[in-house]
Amino acid sequence: MKKILIFKTDRIGDLVNISPVLNNLNKNFPNCEISLVCSKYNSSLAKYYDFLSNVFIFEKSFILFLLKNFKFFFLKKYDLILQLDGKNHSYLSSFFIRSKKKVGIKFIKSKKFFGLSFLISRPNFFISFFFDYLQNCIEDYNIKENKSYHYLSLYFNILNYLNINIISKDHFLPFNTKNYNLNNFPNSYYLFHIDERWSFFNENVYINLEKKIENLSKFTNIVISSNISGNNFYNRLYIKFKSTDKIYFKNDTSVDDLIYIIFKSHTVISSHTGFIVHVAASFKKKIIDIVPSKKFNELDRWIPFNSNYLRLDLNNFLNTKF
Repeated sequence: MKKILIFKTDRIGDLVNISPVLNNLNKNFPNCEISLVCSKYNSSLAKYYDFLSNVFIFEKSFILFLLKNFKFFFLKKYDLILQLDGKNHSYLSSFFIRSKKKVGIKFIKSKKFFGLSFLISRPNFFISFFFDYLQNCIEDYNIKENKSYHYLSLYFNILNYLNINIISKDHFLPFNTKNYNLNNFPNSYYLFHIDERWSFFNENVYINLEKKIENLSKFTNIVISSNISGNNFYNRLYIKFKSTDKIYFKNDTSVDDLIYIIFKSHTVISSHTGFIVHVAASFKKKIIDIVPSKKFNELDRWIPFNSNYLRLDLNNFLNTKF
């Protein structure tokens, strides 16, 4: 293949989750022009994959997007279009761009109307007709076959359909630590990433987390990071532990800083922050997800291959050994 175009216009963690696909395409076709359509949000991560020939940032309507990049989308013909984000604007864009093969994911959901059940899908029947292959994905986390719709496995199914050799299933993020340094940070630590979703948890969760951090800090270093602008849960931990030895805080972290912080840790703990989990898998870190048990089935679809992953229920993680 000489030209491949990939659509992934969603979150940062979602882009890292397709990194094995990017890596395998690059290894199978080292001289290929691989282009990525991403969102403004995850474009900050795309720069690390230096084998990408072009990175297009999707903004506003797909018509303006296509016209803005006219010479890349209408004056070229691709060998392969991979539609991996399930967004309607990506399906529509794929429809207009010329390619020898067009493949992707078809998301199927059950709906009820006046007591009658029926299925709807993305893309719709008309757009589907112009794709050579669409891998079905049922959007129902409660079905018995839920694990059969593990997202990365579905992407590999597409590669198998294309007869592309799967060299590695590991997450992949090329990162050079020489460009980064955070002063006064230890060399190895537990990383607790507290994003805004923790603010919705009850007081008992906060008390348990506080106790866990306090106990761990007696024998190891801890770094506590937050989403941009922080949140009430993080702020309470900061007030509680800001003067405690072996506990360090990092707020308002950039994407680059957060990657560095994950890289330097030995274990990462979050309430399934996708970016944290998938970057940690890229660096072979121990991953601990603290989430409500009702989310377990959903998260089965996101667990990285070959990762040191542990999932704990939100309400009883205190007495579990990390």
